[in-house]
Amino acid sequence: MECRKCSRDLPTDAIYCCYCGRRLTGSPRKAAKRPNGAGSVYKLSGRRARPWAASRKGIWLGTYETKAAALEALERSARRPISDAINLTLEEIWERWKAEKFAALAEKSQEVYLTTWPIFAGLTREKMRTLRTEDVQRLVDDQVQKGRSRSQCEKIRNLYSQLCKWAMREDIIDRNYAEFLRLPRGKKPQRDTFTAKELAILQQDAETCDTSKLILILIFTGFRLNELLLLPMSGVDLKEDTLTGGEKTEAGRDRVVPIHPTIRPYVAYFAGKAKRDLLISGYEGNRDQKNFRSRDYYPTLRRLGISTPARPMKPHSCRYTFATMAVSADLQPEALQKIMGHAQYSTTANIYDQGDLQRIQKEMEKLPGIDSNLLETDEE
Repeated sequence: MECRKCSRDLPTDAIYCCYCGRRLTGSPRKAAKRPNGAGSVYKLSGRRARPWAASRKGIWLGTYETKAAALEALERSARRPISDAINLTLEEIWERWKAEKFAALAEKSQEVYLTTWPIFAGLTREKMRTLRTEDVQRLVDDQVQKGRSRSQCEKIRNLYSQLCKWAMREDIIDRNYAEFLRLPRGKKPQRDTFTAKELAILQQDAETCDTSKLILILIFTGFRLNELLLLPMSGVDLKEDTLTGGEKTEAGRDRVVPIHPTIRPYVAYFAGKAKRDLLISGYEGNRDQKNFRSRDYYPTLRRLGISTPARPMKPHSCRYTFATMAVSADLQPEALQKIMGHAQYSTTANIYDQGDLQRIQKEMEKLPGIDSNLLETDEE
């Protein structure tokens, strides 16, 4: 290589001429100055996992692992106006979200969010825009270490997702970080069902016990506990032998359930005792769902020797029993889904015309009755 100034021969990898001192290679170009108001990206001192910082109009946007990531964040912020909301903390966003959304939520949903929020205690003062998936993931992992179920972890994800969506709407963050949370695998639920002998025991006890009557109605309708407790008298049609009620999903609301011959006397009994607009308004026991479970349902099953600590027979076991009997009796899947109110069906499929109702009733008749001879055989 030849020096362009003194024309002397030099090694090919020389940077300066050893004779005249001329620089032989061009100096690295400086990054172009960003336009005024476009923000800046700069490297912080020291050894850091996220050394690159970005800011715009005097507002700190955060730190990033690479310069490219910081520039990308700056470009995203340039596409939306920056307001004071950019610096809201997680707690401030919770309060604003709660004030806006809580009135439209069911009381039970409000309770779930209120009991989940304290789990975020360690992050409440952090700016929402600085939080990432891993920050909340540590909360989830901590709950797992404490033995909490997947269901509890899902509540954390649901609440964080709601707060992220609110922050996205206000241009504080640009993605829902809750979507990337890793939850533990759920345990397979224990789904116990009543045996034929236990149904016979309940039927015998129903001669004197109203709680056993209600348990059998749950078993032979597939209703959830609260659906039966809130079943209106307007939904009881003893001429057509149908019950109309239900909740939880769009498919489950106001569904028509044929009355099986086994429980018709019990439905007629409660309808005759009804004092107000609910079927069980004349029931002398507890009509609140929580109290019915603890003071009526479980004590009755324990008295009859049906419920044990190893086999608790939760109220939902009645619904499982109905589904199991229906499948064993070869009920058409379409009819079973309509009776149980599963959400797979569209609104149109859940509208019963007279012909459809007769077909569903015919399917319901496939369910076997209760064999009281099982008790006589046991006594012998």
